[in-house]
Amino acid sequence: MLEHYLTRNLPAGLEFLNDIVFDLRWTYNHDADELFKTIDPTLWYLTHNPWLILQTVSLDDLKKLSSNADFMKNFNQIKHDWVKTDNAIGWFKENYKENHLKTVAYFSMEFGLDESLPLYAGGLGILAGDYLKTAEDLGVPLAGIGLMYQRGYFRQIINSSSEQIEVYPYNDPHSLPVMPCRNKSGEWLRVSVTLPDRTVMLRVWIAKIGNTPLYLLDSNDPVNLSIDRGITGDLYEAGREIRLIQEIILGIGGFKVLRALGVDVNICHMNEGHAAFVVLERAYTWMQDNNTADFWQALTVTRAGNIFTTHTPVQAGFDTFEPALIRNYLSYYIQRCGITDEEFINMGKVSPGNSSEPFNMAYLAIRGSGFINGVSKIHGEVSRNLFSGLFERQPIKEVPVTYITNGVHTPTWISSISEKLLTKNDTKSLIEKCSQKSFDVINKMTDAEIWEFRMNNKINMLDDIKNHITKMKGCCHINQEPSFLDPNALYIGLARRFTGYKRPTLLLYDKTRLKNILKSQNRPVRILISGKAHPGDFTGKLLIKEWVQFAQDPEIRNTVFFLSDYDMDIAQKIVGGIDLWINNPRRPLEASGTSGMKIIANGGLNCSILDGWWAEAYSEELGWAIGIHSSSDEYYNNDKEDAESLYKLLEESIVPEFFDRNKDGVPVEWIEKIRQSMFLLTPKYSTFRMMKEYVEKAYIPLSSLYEERNASGGELALTINEWKKRLEQNWNEIHIGIPVFEKQGEYYKVKCAIRLGAVKPQDIKVEIFASGDENDEQFRAEMTNIGTASGYINEFIYKTEVPNDRPIDNYTLRVIPYHPKVLTPLEFNKIIWQK
Repeated sequence: MLEHYLTRNLPAGLEFLNDIVFDLRWTYNHDADELFKTIDPTLWYLTHNPWLILQTVSLDDLKKLSSNADFMKNFNQIKHDWVKTDNAIGWFKENYKENHLKTVAYFSMEFGLDESLPLYAGGLGILAGDYLKTAEDLGVPLAGIGLMYQRGYFRQIINSSSEQIEVYPYNDPHSLPVMPCRNKSGEWLRVSVTLPDRTVMLRVWIAKIGNTPLYLLDSNDPVNLSIDRGITGDLYEAGREIRLIQEIILGIGGFKVLRALGVDVNICHMNEGHAAFVVLERAYTWMQDNNTADFWQALTVTRAGNIFTTHTPVQAGFDTFEPALIRNYLSYYIQRCGITDEEFINMGKVSPGNSSEPFNMAYLAIRGSGFINGVSKIHGEVSRNLFSGLFERQPIKEVPVTYITNGVHTPTWISSISEKLLTKNDTKSLIEKCSQKSFDVINKMTDAEIWEFRMNNKINMLDDIKNHITKMKGCCHINQEPSFLDPNALYIGLARRFTGYKRPTLLLYDKTRLKNILKSQNRPVRILISGKAHPGDFTGKLLIKEWVQFAQDPEIRNTVFFLSDYDMDIAQKIVGGIDLWINNPRRPLEASGTSGMKIIANGGLNCSILDGWWAEAYSEELGWAIGIHSSSDEYYNNDKEDAESLYKLLEESIVPEFFDRNKDGVPVEWIEKIRQSMFLLTPKYSTFRMMKEYVEKAYIPLSSLYEERNASGGELALTINEWKKRLEQNWNEIHIGIPVFEKQGEYYKVKCAIRLGAVKPQDIKVEIFASGDENDEQFRAEMTNIGTASGYINEFIYKTEVPNDRPIDNYTLRVIPYHPKVLTPLEFNKIIWQK
């Protein structure tokens, strides 16, 4: 495939450069950075795009490099490592020699793999990019599905009024590290989606991370109408109609790509609800393959292999569409499945039949999946509340949403200095270490050695920041002098999307108090700020303006630096050397907050609200917590208290601890926090741990369940649907009698008669339940059927023992459906409570 796309031949001995530039593993290989920096330092500095460099540099210059001993030594070592990694078995095959998992199709609206492929807007995309890299490193069979945006996300400049201005450069695919995806006949692969009165063709591009592909669908094809060529123009298109079409392309078109390529998929993983239409397409495809007209059978089979991960902490964050729009654009796909528009639209509603309720993509994803998760423990709790309406009468804690806490791809975010320290130049050992429980090397280092390593990271960061400020001077009207970036200062980082709930200006709550911290001559403090606001988020833009104007205040000028045009490149620069990372969203609105994870392997420390990942990671030995520790289901909105807490931490703990030095000039307490943070948190909050959790908790068990349901033409699915129908018809015949409690020692013996009517005893479970409070855990125990009640037909006696540590009236009996192959209540939500 590669040879058909190259425009010229490279000098003898350098041919493998083509393989490197089209393999995005170079994005986390520091030696590869040096290689391309040597080929063209200026172009590397401006673009960080090896493919563009290789197309631009003269062949004469390349021939000279092929005679350069140092260059060839580095090149040959990279080539050797590349081939060695390609031939490695990998964690997945080592640990799962026999399993049902074939390929995981990972659908995401955005992917942030590198700045040279700008197809992301923020954390969701960066997470997706890190996830693909991790799949490659661990050998997990996974393929990414996304869209090839013509403009991607915007670039940012700051005008003379301190305001954000958006610029939308064109993504020329021929200068990006992608190539046309070709079918077995060598033709450029195209798939189609059907829209009202027309068909849209989608070209498919491929980006590769080793053996892990990312397929990108592109409507900018000359065979399409002009209006349709722009469908994949902008990331997160504001217009609802185009946004809906983009999501049709992602879910329906994306699955068609996999089918056209013959990829054997048994897990579809939706990274947010944007791709939920894959539920419909996958079910229809199964109907075609099995020559059946039963959509509900197909759904029962295929949902067992679908996974939905939500990153959204508020109801308004889910994509919704008016039912009329769904009918207009999806009727073709719905009707060929043999169901009505209303039946499908009801899959996206809390209240089926409610004409005023919009169609919610997250609800469709839930009703078409076998596994749902949030991205941190608190976010799991928040999500159970958000989705509780779909599981009527279920206790909140039993809403079937679990959590797998996000992580970061450590090799992407670790600095070259940190990597050499931790791995002795062996990147594979970094991957292995991140999958273990500790970084032993950091415990063997003296305080002075850790401090030297930290200072080297910081000096390296400041050199990069100085270059960035200089580069942006011509287009950004911010008066800041890089020479004031003193390596001996304490550096605080705040870099993120600027929006209201993230509270990026909390530190400005009391500007006088912050100025006093910044003006100290003996304990110098510097703040590095960076971030973009969504073009339509006017509040976010005002927050940027407030920081830029504060940075220009003559009293504290050149102590606060706003780094314009925030992107992956700037993020990597900052996290490589920052001393302290501050994150202060409104709790519980930070789903995960991975930015603070990225600094850990580089020796940075965190100071954050106890939300997202930091609520799980925090202890006093590892960093600092801002504000009061409220419960996860409480929306906390007290800027004054949180600002006071943050200022107090800075004034009384953080700044003094950083500048409290021993006789050798080393901050001993600060260093101990670094040691513990790196040792304990780096492995735990890496995507290596995260990926292994998805494999063990979701991919392996669901692929087995899918294969079981898929066998024999979906025979099990038919059995399950018949079981559901039978219970649905007879469920209201169930009656729970009055339980009898008999105290014996530390237990109550409990008996109760349950009338089942036409329901079979093997189709239900009887449980005794007690809800928990702040002091008690929720309690549930299954009761045993000990036989029929004397003189009654289909009435049974159930018994159990329960602790007598709570009042009898705290206990309640309930009946729930049971089938060993059904995921209840996710697939069948029925429950009868004792009256």
